[in-house]
Amino acid sequence: MTWYLILIAGIAILFYAAFPAMGAFLVRSQWRMFRNRVTAASRYPTASPTTTGRERSASVGYFRFFGSLEAIQGDDRIWISNGRFSVAADLRGVRVYLIPEAGGSAEEAAAGPGAENAELRSMPWSRIFSLPEGTPVFVAGSLFTEEGRGVFRDHGRDRLLVVIHDCPRESIVLRAIGSGRQRNEFMNSFTLPSVTIGALLLVLLAFSLLAMPDLRVIALVALTAGLAPISPFLPPGFPLYFAYRSYWKKARLMRAQRDVIRLPLRYFPPSADGHRGRRATLLPDMEPYLMVRGMMDAAHAEVIISEGVPITLPSGIRRLEVYLPPRRRSQAASSPQECVAFAAYREVGDGIELLKPEDPMAEQVLVPGDPESISRASERTARWYEAVSALLITLNIAVNVPIVFLLLSLLIR
Repeated sequence: MTWYLILIAGIAILFYAAFPAMGAFLVRSQWRMFRNRVTAASRYPTASPTTTGRERSASVGYFRFFGSLEAIQGDDRIWISNGRFSVAADLRGVRVYLIPEAGGSAEEAAAGPGAENAELRSMPWSRIFSLPEGTPVFVAGSLFTEEGRGVFRDHGRDRLLVVIHDCPRESIVLRAIGSGRQRNEFMNSFTLPSVTIGALLLVLLAFSLLAMPDLRVIALVALTAGLAPISPFLPPGFPLYFAYRSYWKKARLMRAQRDVIRLPLRYFPPSADGHRGRRATLLPDMEPYLMVRGMMDAAHAEVIISEGVPITLPSGIRRLEVYLPPRRRSQAASSPQECVAFAAYREVGDGIELLKPEDPMAEQVLVPGDPESISRASERTARWYEAVSALLITLNIAVNVPIVFLLLSLLIR
């Protein structure tokens, strides 16, 4: 009898937990790799005629390119044009990512509980059968020259990043970092086949054991385990299932906020002296870029005070909203009015003027607080929500599974 219980437990753990968990880790790592590749691509210089004008075939380096589909050559090569010149991309074996148009702004899509956004998708190029001319395409990776024309293609382990997008270029990074993750990693391509096989095995085992009167209890345990995947949706515990989904969604949005808030910091290496004023750098195309830390001017919403100097914020700057529980918010904020602005700039006399970056992948944003502190608080909050969601689904199962066993014991004599 003990061996039957071990067999039932083994089947349930293997097919209900182990295989779906393996798929969850795989899916999460794939999307994490995608986000890392987008972040890396945002630091590549933009391909130009001067970088692709060599006559001999050679590797040029890592570049990025925004354009629209001009033509498809053969099965695996596409030509992309930005209106001034064209480059090709070899897509054999390449995975293409699709960013649909968002219902709201990029920051609404990327950060904050309750913000809905269209889900990113990915598929092999071989499964894309047609694309209309003019489709917006972003490509980044290894660039080569062939007879004076630029060609993007895989280079060893360095895979090409290809994004087909309906959103503005300025939103690609925010959308990719904010939405480039599975809604629920446990629900992946492994889950349904694994759970179905496990349930069938347990049900078949239960019916084979029912023929033995001495093993009736073991048969009921096996049958209960076989029906366990549907138990979360049954009363009285089903409200716990919806609560679990709600907290899991909040955890996902907190992870998105964690990544989006830190995004502009990728252009600024950690400061050795811990300087908290202004920091300037150059974007990949040599455009000046500035991080300004200061306090909001109480009298003028468009002005921040940095090192005692008022600086006017550029028009159209995105004001990121931060969603944290009150306790986490108080821990993250070093000052209630502190803010950090990221924008391009130019010197005007003795002062500076903040501008919208010409680089579409560089953020023009205002963060209400310290990005590092908010990011850490978002990470802690995400872990808390994940723990609560795990507790809720566990309680759901603990409530419903014994009831299923009781009902089966009354129905099956």
